[in-house]
Amino acid sequence: MSKIMRRLRRLVDALVRRRSSGDQAKLQYLLNEASDLRVLVRELMVELSARGRDSRQTRESFTYQWAELVTGKHLLGDSEFEREMSRLVEKYSALPADWFAGKRVLDAGCGNGRWSFAFERLGAEVTAVDQSASGVAHLKSLLGAETNLNLQQADLLESLPFGPEFDLVWCYGVAHHTGNTRQAVENVAAVVKPGGRLFLMIYGEPATAVEFEEINRYVALRRETEFMSFADKKAYLAEKFPPESVHGYFDAISPSINDLHRFDEIEKWLRLAGFNNIRRTLKSRNHHLVADREGAD
Repeated sequence: MSKIMRRLRRLVDALVRRRSSGDQAKLQYLLNEASDLRVLVRELMVELSARGRDSRQTRESFTYQWAELVTGKHLLGDSEFEREMSRLVEKYSALPADWFAGKRVLDAGCGNGRWSFAFERLGAEVTAVDQSASGVAHLKSLLGAETNLNLQQADLLESLPFGPEFDLVWCYGVAHHTGNTRQAVENVAAVVKPGGRLFLMIYGEPATAVEFEEINRYVALRRETEFMSFADKKAYLAEKFPPESVHGYFDAISPSINDLHRFDEIEKWLRLAGFNNIRRTLKSRNHHLVADREGAD
């Protein structure tokens, strides 16, 4: 194993020596990947439970995030986002606003509930689940007593406590943090009713120079803050970025698990689960995609 890794390092070093300025970000990405692979191989050889530690840290990070970082861009309280959120739901789901009235929608991994709020505004019957008790509590406090929203705590790596009963299952930016993206996708897909629709937002691999630079920036910030407490990470980011951006950077760099996937990889999972008409609804590095479950009532 060490011989293979030494050969990989020599190959990458040779590429770096011959790099042009336009390839620098891509090559830095390869260096980051090679370095992380070496760490992962060593951990797997001595302790197969390493991923378990990452999962615990990621869950704890989101519990802190939804309790202590409840404001920022693209969250409830951001007036621009609140004006646009219904339109964004339409765009991402490829469904018109008038479709939602009376429909059963599951917000799988609701976080602080920004999308649940949008679905209620559109007239849907909303169920929301999240593994974070602080996220569920925050959403309850926002909505108060004047809501019909069904809120539950649930882990997407376990079978959800529902049958295939939802017209739309929405899972935005969650599955790639679980440590087993495929299992999380299969679990949320299982509760889409025949003829219903699934929406996923899953982190994608970089393809352009700008995207490689973005990922490299996140990797650098993760390494700088790896041994900080969550509170210290928050303070560190607050010194580097405007207040409205702190939540977004914390979300991107604090969790240990941030898996990146190819579109064709996700498409394969969905086809095997009985979905078709699988397509992106936004041109972006991250995959915003919808898929329709075969069959109908």
